[in-house]
Amino acid sequence: MVSGAGMTRWKKGEVKHGPGGYARLPGAIVAAFAMGVGSAHAATLTSSTNSTPAGGSVNIGAVNAAAHSSTAAKALKKTDKKLTAKKIFHAAQSEILIGHDELQAAGPVGGAAGALAQSPGVRVVSSGAVGAQRAAISVNGIEQGWGGLQGLTSNGLLAVTFDGVPMNNPGSGLWATPQIPELSLISGINVIYGPGNPDSRWYDSLGGTIGFVPVQPTSRAGGNFGVTFGSYGTEGFHATIRTGLHDGYSAVLAAGTTQSNDYIQSQEDGFANPSHDQAIYGKVVKLLPHGNVGLGAYVADSRSYRPAFIPLAPIAGLTVNGFTSTGATIPGPLYSETTSGYYGGTPFSIWHKQVENATYLVYMPLNLHFSTVTALHNTLWYRHGNRLHNHYNDFNQGADNLFEYNNPHTATIGDKFVFDFTLPRNTVAAGGYYLYSVYNTRNAFYNPEVTSPSGIAYTYSYPSKYRSGYFYQNFAAAFVQDRIAIVRGLSATPGVRIAYFGTTYANLATTDFPQANLAYDPETQPNSSTTFTKVEPSLDIRYQWTRYLALYAQSSTAYQNPEVGGGGGPYQALPSSVLVPTEGRYDTAGLHVLVKHAGIARHFRMNLDYYHLSVTNQFINVTTSNGTSIEATGDSLYQGVNLSSEDNPVGGLHVFGNVGYERAHYVNYTTGGVAFAGLAVPYVPTETLTAGASYRYFRDGMVYDPKLWTTFTGSQNIFNNDTGAPSSQTLPAYNIWNASLGLVVPVGDTDGRADKMKVVFSILNLLNKRFNEYAYVTSGGYLGGNSAGATLGYPGAPRTYYVSADYSF
Repeated sequence: MVSGAGMTRWKKGEVKHGPGGYARLPGAIVAAFAMGVGSAHAATLTSSTNSTPAGGSVNIGAVNAAAHSSTAAKALKKTDKKLTAKKIFHAAQSEILIGHDELQAAGPVGGAAGALAQSPGVRVVSSGAVGAQRAAISVNGIEQGWGGLQGLTSNGLLAVTFDGVPMNNPGSGLWATPQIPELSLISGINVIYGPGNPDSRWYDSLGGTIGFVPVQPTSRAGGNFGVTFGSYGTEGFHATIRTGLHDGYSAVLAAGTTQSNDYIQSQEDGFANPSHDQAIYGKVVKLLPHGNVGLGAYVADSRSYRPAFIPLAPIAGLTVNGFTSTGATIPGPLYSETTSGYYGGTPFSIWHKQVENATYLVYMPLNLHFSTVTALHNTLWYRHGNRLHNHYNDFNQGADNLFEYNNPHTATIGDKFVFDFTLPRNTVAAGGYYLYSVYNTRNAFYNPEVTSPSGIAYTYSYPSKYRSGYFYQNFAAAFVQDRIAIVRGLSATPGVRIAYFGTTYANLATTDFPQANLAYDPETQPNSSTTFTKVEPSLDIRYQWTRYLALYAQSSTAYQNPEVGGGGGPYQALPSSVLVPTEGRYDTAGLHVLVKHAGIARHFRMNLDYYHLSVTNQFINVTTSNGTSIEATGDSLYQGVNLSSEDNPVGGLHVFGNVGYERAHYVNYTTGGVAFAGLAVPYVPTETLTAGASYRYFRDGMVYDPKLWTTFTGSQNIFNNDTGAPSSQTLPAYNIWNASLGLVVPVGDTDGRADKMKVVFSILNLLNKRFNEYAYVTSGGYLGGNSAGATLGYPGAPRTYYVSADYSF
């Protein structure tokens, strides 16, 4: 094996402790948590000593202080933007909350992707079972996320936020799931289907908005810390400290780290595709006489090895060891799920790819109430994102792309403000946002053992293929919406948003690679710029038919800037003169049901909606068998029904269920002179389902919480890279069962509240079902040989076991 710049040799073994393990969590963080635990615990003790003794006299000043404390606690709670059942019931759009029970169903190390899989209409594909592994997700068929997958249509049409701050790369529109690897930092996930109202819409909300809400500062001090152990060497640690409310200040500090091996492992040398992640988050809120101001920060770093795609069936002459430089087969087991192991990967010396995603975010929310009528909400933020692909591919020896070093980055600064005006029959919101972003697409392929036609060896400085385009972007929007109370129970919200997208493209490859050959840069278009201004109207109507039932309908239009990135596509291979924004027209109608304390419907919630999304000017990128790239545009139609419900019907029983049914097809798609209109959009399951039940009961001083749940993903068409078009071939449906048992043990009593230790035993894929969660037809360029036309894919995770223990105080 040849070592190149930035490449790290792997020594036989698996996940290592020390550097790369828990030691990577900085000592300062550990010290901060140690002091925080002591302070928070002391605060709980102090609060207990300030209570009024039984039978003692009442101090009027103490009563006033308690009333003020209660008011402050309510004011602090309003800074938590997590959706509630009541908020969803009063909304006139399709939205849900992925709450505590659904987050638990994701498993202790599932990360953002695992949590999102609990929503109706959501599909998740990942080559690993932990948060550090990249995943591709779709909501009602609209894609988001890096995952190295082929044939995704318009990837990047979903907005993702952290505590209300956008995390997507404004240039590519993409967001990577490893940016949120630790669910212990997350208290809930708000999901808005479709563009939503103008006040919640971002620059890439065409298909929806996913809002991760981290743990928030609270009025009472406390915290928790815990550990997780599980299959494939999984080890994790997390901790959260809350200071409580003191002199108007309240803060929270949370962190987590996990390391694991993958379930796809080489049977030849034992390489286990290890991964590691760490994340830390902090936020402080200061209550003001008429509002609040906060400061938040979040840092996450995830590193994982992504396994190579595995042929579903053997290919003649293609082994796990690949081919010599003359094309001869290197002896070894045939590479496929049936011959080299269903979860068998490639040897480290033949193929490995380490992927890193890092996010650095700081933001300042401000909320001011000028009167009972007028309020201002403002958020200023800065985000920096790094992505690194360290790829070694010796499957076809002698190729000039043995190494890939792909290290793009993006930096974004922005501000969003909203004025609210609460009038007798109108609730008006008006505001906008502005952001400036710089995105660099740097990448280089090389092989020091291969020389160019001019006799120069390919190195990182003189690569065989490279790029370094820069995108400077100014995005802005201004909006106004007015919720009008027409008559009792009936309201309408007309709105309009004006969106501005400004992009300047500059090819600086000669600056970043001064020794490189210009002929090896695929960015063929000259430097250019574009500006687009679009008007986005919307209207929703809500009618509360009864106390428990509300009907709604919404129609909205949204636009998104042409997606950029890589060495092909808009501005780089396609001239800017032919570019137009992607347009989405979303129509939905549905109902919300919320019932409390009526028979067995003790906390019954149900949401049912029909949606119709028409997307035009979508960008589709396809790599053909000869390595060239086809950039095509098309139009597609997505329509379906989503249903979500939950209840606590009797005792400690909790039941939940989410069902999605969808059909999606291309209205217009032409490539290579062949029209494929009418074909199904790939990777949109016909049905999705998650359902489960848990029962909490008390016995012998402990609380028991057994849980059983299932996920079903319907059949879906796959993509054919050989033809550059959707395939009639489908990926079979699959159904997975999971189970867990939680035990809660009270520990001590410091302030009238018992500290507690919670232990959870989880089994995911309880029946150990074998299934493929992704597949595509290769053009032959991925593995070489005579693999063109073969189906490659990723198997889903087998049965895995986890045990986690969490102590809260």
